[in-house]
Amino acid sequence: MKNKKVLAFVLFIFLLLVPVQAFAVDFDIMEVQIEAQLNEDGTADVTEQFTYEFEDEFNGITRSLIPKEGTSIEDFTASDSRRDLEVEAEDGLYKIYRSGNDGDSIQVELNYRIVGAVEKFEDGAEFYWPFFDASNESEYGDMTITVIPPAPATETEALGYGEAFDTSNVTEDGTAVFDLGNVPSEKNADIRAIFEPELFPGVTAQDGTVRDELADDREELENEAAAFARNQQIAKSAGIPAIVILGALLIGLVLFSWLKASRRKRSVQSGTYEFFVPEGSMSIPALLHFTNPSYVAANGMSAAILDLMRKGKIRQLSEEHFELADRSTDHPHEAVLIGLLFDTIGDGQEFTLEQVEIYTKNELNHEDYNAATAEWNKEVKAEVTAHDFYEKHVGLRWAVGILSAVFIGLAIVSGIYGLLPWMALSIALAMLALGFAIGYSPITPEGHRVRYEWRSMKNAMDQLPTEQWERLTMDEKQRAYAYLLGSDQKTAERKANAFTAAEPANDVSGFAMNPILMTAVFVSASTTTSSSASASGGGMAGTGGGVGGGGGGSGAF
Repeated sequence: MKNKKVLAFVLFIFLLLVPVQAFAVDFDIMEVQIEAQLNEDGTADVTEQFTYEFEDEFNGITRSLIPKEGTSIEDFTASDSRRDLEVEAEDGLYKIYRSGNDGDSIQVELNYRIVGAVEKFEDGAEFYWPFFDASNESEYGDMTITVIPPAPATETEALGYGEAFDTSNVTEDGTAVFDLGNVPSEKNADIRAIFEPELFPGVTAQDGTVRDELADDREELENEAAAFARNQQIAKSAGIPAIVILGALLIGLVLFSWLKASRRKRSVQSGTYEFFVPEGSMSIPALLHFTNPSYVAANGMSAAILDLMRKGKIRQLSEEHFELADRSTDHPHEAVLIGLLFDTIGDGQEFTLEQVEIYTKNELNHEDYNAATAEWNKEVKAEVTAHDFYEKHVGLRWAVGILSAVFIGLAIVSGIYGLLPWMALSIALAMLALGFAIGYSPITPEGHRVRYEWRSMKNAMDQLPTEQWERLTMDEKQRAYAYLLGSDQKTAERKANAFTAAEPANDVSGFAMNPILMTAVFVSASTTTSSSASASGGGMAGTGGGVGGGGGGSGAF
């Protein structure tokens, strides 16, 4: 089984699913107390107390305030228990400077005025406000919001929306208190409180009523909550058993497949190994690609040149100078490599390593070089694929792929109805199923044999005595050393002199005089022509997702 490819894919999906906020200060907001004192002129004087605990050094906290349409925020100040704090404001984002060290716990008080906070109607005056919205990236620990009328009230009504639903109560003096408790990040919560209109003589009354609207909203929210509770119970009674049963089936299938593949591999490796060079059933580049998980194309190209020299297709004239002896090839990737080296870089008949260096140092040639090496790699993979070393199991993979989609559906349902541990388990099972569906192609017994023989040969060559090397035929030496050069350059470099000293320098079918230099040139060419790009972006406070386009959030820096 392609275990490493599957693991890489699962890790890639995991990284996509887990949110990462780079370079952010690590902190927790343990407690939030917000008090809105309403005034007779319809303004609201707001006091917010935030308790932060930091796990990193920090410079301060942030508070974004996005006012509702038709309102404004004025006179924003900040302080802690010792002093007033410096505030920097830009486009609704307030940076409050209060530095400290990791492990510090601080309490910061914010004060500001909302102008136009209260709207008055025929049957009541309402304060309807979003102190934060879904743009907030921080979790609030213990949050309480208190709305105090200008004078004691007897006809107060209160209703919370979103995370504030079913959190309100009214005190004896008519104060509305919303006890939200823990509030996750990226959530909306609108606060609505209605008082007697005569408490706000400085606010001009509008036509119409507001209490009936609040009553309708309350009924609708209660009906939605009841329906949610019913559906949540259905999700628990049906979804959880489905996750457990299907998850056990999937894990059992994966374990069974893994054990079967492991037994097959062990059966091939059960015998006692004695050094020999395996038969040449594939080209050296294809063998390298199939047998080496750390296969590097640049090293493979050097090995491919040695393989073409062994076949008599390329002749070496000097340490850096090569001549084309025969254009006919056994595999398409050999034709691609000859075209790159002799036709694109060389003069059609010869090329030198110096020409490779000059060509790849010119940025105008990078695209063509990379395209040719990519085509060469593709054709090398095609040769491996043609040998059918991997079992297909198309039906099984499709079935597990469908199972992955089922787990994704169960994760969505679990998330909607607040079953977060089961949602996390469903996501993990979906990733496992998807990885299995994409990557499950167990190696055939023949494939295991080929891998075992060539890998064992490479390992044995690390300590192979010179006399045992000299007993090999010329073809065996060439295939073995080309494979070693492409798979383990360090061992190849150590063995280069011992393995090539006995070979006549003028033997056109022999080794490259300096294969290590050749590999270094292609590695350098690959590095030079590689390019990377990065992009970054950011945003600022804008339109909120709360009532009236308002909202806000909290953070630290």
